[in-house]
Amino acid sequence: MAPDPELRAAAPARARRPGHAAPPRRALPGSPRDRPLPVPLPLLLPRGHRRRPRRHRRELPQPACPRAAELQRCISDVGVAKLGDGLPSLQSLDVARCIKLSDKGLNAVALGCQKLRQLHITGCRLITDNLLLALSKSCLQLENLGAAGCNGITDAGISALADGCHHIKFLDISKCNKVGDPGVCKVAEVSSSHLVSIKLLDCSKVGDRSIYSLAKCCSNLETLVIGGCRNISDASIQALALACSSSLRSLRMDWCLKITDTSLRSLLSNCKLLVAIDVGCCDQITDVAFQDGKGNGFQLKVLKISSCVRLTVAGVSSVIKSFKALEYLDVRSCPQVTRDSCEQAGIQFPSACKVNFYGSLLESDPSAERFF
Repeated sequence: MAPDPELRAAAPARARRPGHAAPPRRALPGSPRDRPLPVPLPLLLPRGHRRRPRRHRRELPQPACPRAAELQRCISDVGVAKLGDGLPSLQSLDVARCIKLSDKGLNAVALGCQKLRQLHITGCRLITDNLLLALSKSCLQLENLGAAGCNGITDAGISALADGCHHIKFLDISKCNKVGDPGVCKVAEVSSSHLVSIKLLDCSKVGDRSIYSLAKCCSNLETLVIGGCRNISDASIQALALACSSSLRSLRMDWCLKITDTSLRSLLSNCKLLVAIDVGCCDQITDVAFQDGKGNGFQLKVLKISSCVRLTVAGVSSVIKSFKALEYLDVRSCPQVTRDSCEQAGIQFPSACKVNFYGSLLESDPSAERFF
């Protein structure tokens, strides 16, 4: 017979002896409290194997924003086309690395957003000249186009863009290896003094003709990236140094194998506002380029001379004496310039100057790359 509930509630609690805690409640089998904590198993290594210290382990780089990368893969022509229908006053659009986008979606944006001023389509490899033609007909106020890595773009597309968009200020067509002198010259002639920055990294078809045209027409040019353009020579760079002496601030021309001391001396003597220059892997550069440094030496903040194999400690000493405001010096893979050789020569680098002696040339330093 079950006891009366009222009597059970009224029954006094069993007395506990002082100093003794209540016994733990028994958990039901399978409940979280009943499960033992996991014990990490030791890592079994072959006999004689020594674990590498953690500080030397190389971890794969993680994306800055994985969710953003996922969204880039999801955006398609259907979604982007809706922007053209619903946002006629849109002035800036960044769809960089949205690899599913093609001319179809962005043509709708060009047609519907005729006030567009900035468009970034870096890494959209399905884009062709058709989009540039649509922009030239509809987006006449376009000022900034970032199209690096859009391999379908050719000289015809760049020329068509220049025909309609006369006020381009910033143009990045790096790694568009089908673009050469005809397209660049057309942009230079039409945009003229409006053009402030043009990036042509690894555009192998770009040569002296483009540089001469920029020197002739673009007196306000501040940033020029021609790294990997191996057909550019001293003569055109000298013309640029004279024509843009009051505007040029940063110049990247690494892997321009025809460049010699003549170009560098002309730039350092004439360009009064130059703050960053990259001549990495230009193997004809020697100490002569930095001897008797005069003029604007106090302005230069970034100098990249990595893999300039003919450079010696004497050249580095001249650099330090000439450029008092230097903040970053890259001398990686210069066989005659090492930390030890500089110390033996008594070279004292400014405390504010970061000197990069070691590391792979494939690794970039954000503190220097922001100037290019």
